[in-house]
Amino acid sequence: MRYALPVAVAGALLLSGCGHSPAATFLTIDPAPPAVGASAAYAGPPLRVPFVHVPATLDRPEFVHQVAAGTLAVDDFARWSAPLGRLARDTLIRDLVQRLPAGSVLAPDAAPAKPEVMVQATVLDFTPAGTTATMTVSYRVGLSPVPRVVQLQAPLAGPTPVAAAQAWSALVGQLADRIVTDLPAPH
Repeated sequence: MRYALPVAVAGALLLSGCGHSPAATFLTIDPAPPAVGASAAYAGPPLRVPFVHVPATLDRPEFVHQVAAGTLAVDDFARWSAPLGRLARDTLIRDLVQRLPAGSVLAPDAAPAKPEVMVQATVLDFTPAGTTATMTVSYRVGLSPVPRVVQLQAPLAGPTPVAAAQAWSALVGQLADRIVTDLPAPH
């Protein structure tokens, strides 16, 4: 009998730890509509986007955000639906398809085309702060000797992973708009 109370308390403590974890949220990046005038009558070789590099600190299954200088937080219950670099590449491809004539953008698994124009992009920084998300991107179109570095901004609906994913969508769309303006005009 004298062990009954401690055993009952221990059992109650164990059962209280068996509660449910919060449901995981899976995030993705969606194509964004082109900016006014961002569609082009491009007539050159098809574009290939082999990758979009994302900083290793962000390109992980869990959503990561900076909480202070030198400090990152990992949200175990908000996860990207695929590697972030792949999501960004696939969305950039879909954004370019929306902005360019049919056949101007190659699918990721398409056979090599001769000639083709490589589009390379590296996200240098993504900062959601207050009501604005900022992304710094280095990109190169074709054989351009010097990559362009741009800072893009989009509204941020709040301090949530879903709002950050929506900002990623808008920012990748803005990158597509920039790439389209860098393409040579038809002759």
